[in-house]
Amino acid sequence: MKKRVPPSFVAIGQGQPGTGKGKTLLAVESELELVHKLVPATANRTTISGDAATRAGALEALQQNTLVHLACHGKQDRTQPYDSHFVMKDEHLTLLGIMDKDIPHAEFAFLSACHTAVGDEETPDEVIHLAAGLQFSGFKSVVGTLWEVDDSVAKHVVEAFYKYMFKDSEDGVMDFTKAAWALNCATHAVKTKVPLEQRMVFIHIGV
Repeated sequence: MKKRVPPSFVAIGQGQPGTGKGKTLLAVESELELVHKLVPATANRTTISGDAATRAGALEALQQNTLVHLACHGKQDRTQPYDSHFVMKDEHLTLLGIMDKDIPHAEFAFLSACHTAVGDEETPDEVIHLAAGLQFSGFKSVVGTLWEVDDSVAKHVVEAFYKYMFKDSEDGVMDFTKAAWALNCATHAVKTKVPLEQRMVFIHIGV
């Protein structure tokens, strides 16, 4: 039986992945700052961004923390699903790379990136995508996306989500079993700020 460790929260963001790795995501840093403010200090929160948000840095953070927020480019590889990846500063953090590692403390992940819950069109009954890969690696609850995310408006959903997640929490402890409820509440709360397609893009899998 795994020993339960104290909760710890890490926000990983890469808005400037480098030449040839995708456009600059201008809202990533502000999203990370927002998440840092919304997550209580008692959750042992840390942030990894910029030059520190490398493949190795992100993998280490996944292994060491119970709660994870990822804000970056996400790419679904429809021909080689296990090569689907998050774009970091140096190398891609692939689905296979994540699944190859032991991630012992995983509980919850919010994937604020494009196409993180899109499966293979040829094998729709065999769900192989980034969100499913994290769940396979041990994350019990995952929020992912079905198509392209507009990072300039996604922050409104993120803000509302974490407000609901920590609503009435004791000592700032995040109950990951509330994630589906919190996402539903969040998408309704921002309906005057966020277009329908950018509210529908987020889905929850797991408990």
